[in-house]
Amino acid sequence: MKIWRAADRVSAPWKNGAGTMSVILTSPEGSGWDTLDWRVSTALITRSAAFSHFPGLERVFSPFQGGAVTLRLPGMEQHIGPGDAPFAFSGDADCFCTHDGPKTQVLNLQTRAPYRAVVGYDASILGAAAVARYLFALEPVAEMGLEAGDLAAVTGTEVRAGKALYVAIRKQDLAVSSD
Repeated sequence: MKIWRAADRVSAPWKNGAGTMSVILTSPEGSGWDTLDWRVSTALITRSAAFSHFPGLERVFSPFQGGAVTLRLPGMEQHIGPGDAPFAFSGDADCFCTHDGPKTQVLNLQTRAPYRAVVGYDASILGAAAVARYLFALEPVAEMGLEAGDLAAVTGTEVRAGKALYVAIRKQDLAVSSD
């Protein structure tokens, strides 16, 4: 089982100064924005600010600690905090994050078609259709040797954790029109 330790992560400030982020992994390993299939990272949001654009990528935003935020996108608002269902939106969209409370820690996923991230608090999302499966520990998971904040690649069968965010990366079939 591959484990990415929270204690080993290096944080970098956002360009706008409203928080910091730490890349956990990219696939393929070492790929950049133009070539990645998916990326898993954490962020610490400290104040209100516009989010960066990630053209061509789908984003899944999952606060796991601290205060709630409100994401404002064209034509909608989403209030989200720890324990709420993860929120997916286009990386092409203008997004402003209103942050009024304590610092907010977030698990972020970015995927490029044909890949799609499914994130939730129930291990059942790790189904057979996934090409990659991860467990993000929200508290220590002794039987897996994980501390809070660690990410582990899992098969789905060994998952017995309590409080965790589960991530399944699925590959979608892109239908080709025969018109």
